[in-house]
Amino acid sequence: MRLQPEHILTFAELVRRGSVGAAAAARHLTQPAVSNQLRQLQQAIGEPLYRRQGRGVALTAAGEAFHVHALRVEQALRAAQAFAEGLAGGDTGRVRIAASQTIAGSLLPAFLAAFQHRHAGIEVLVDTSNSRQVVARLHEYDIGLVESPLARELPADYRAVALGRDEVVLVMPRGHALAALEAVPLRLLAEAPLIWREAGSGTNEVVEQAFREIGLSPERRLALGGVAAVLEALRPGPGPGLAHRLALRPAGALATSRPVSPGVRRPSHTLMPPHRAVGRRPAADAAGAPSAVQRG
Repeated sequence: MRLQPEHILTFAELVRRGSVGAAAAARHLTQPAVSNQLRQLQQAIGEPLYRRQGRGVALTAAGEAFHVHALRVEQALRAAQAFAEGLAGGDTGRVRIAASQTIAGSLLPAFLAAFQHRHAGIEVLVDTSNSRQVVARLHEYDIGLVESPLARELPADYRAVALGRDEVVLVMPRGHALAALEAVPLRLLAEAPLIWREAGSGTNEVVEQAFREIGLSPERRLALGGVAAVLEALRPGPGPGLAHRLALRPAGALATSRPVSPGVRRPSHTLMPPHRAVGRRPAADAAGAPSAVQRG
């Protein structure tokens, strides 16, 4: 016969209270119900755990030994209950976020620091890749954060929530000839030695679309993974690079930027797979998403 957790809890309460009647009151059960649980427990163990002594009970040697295990079960169940209640209230749990390099480097650090201050019991794990990779592996996460039009490629049972838009700009060393312009026409960049982001980048998606809209398809001679790599390549390289305003905070004195014309703006989205979109995941709900991008 398998041991029943409820019977073990009743036994722990019996030892704590010292009598069947007091244990029944603490467990909100009738005395016959408690006696029946204790009888089934002893039958399952195969040894008497206690004997009646006056109005109370005295533990047998087997009861003394089993009481140690009963307390552990009781503590484990209480911990599980506390965890479940905290999870329901958004105070505990784990959230896995897949974020594009832009958002992970520009928006998430400050957002997550503030989030952890408010929800110290929630563990947040962040994996960083480009937008296309986030979409491809979204089923492994609770939330995806991308800054590209890729949300339209989601399966029907996934959900996307728009966060806003960020401007794509041309970055270049200070003193570069194009820095004299207030805005750099895209047509001037079609033959320029541009430093592109890697394939799958949200920046590339919107810039390529902007070139297509004016009937151009520039050749990509150099593509680097991440905005930091693009900025670093500006030191020896002659060509300007493509980036977004949110990523230019750490550029410092190294580079300057100019908008392109016509303007290129990149949408950002929070993406949720089916287990988030239709399920109830309070910890992930608490995590939400950063909102430093411009709306509209």
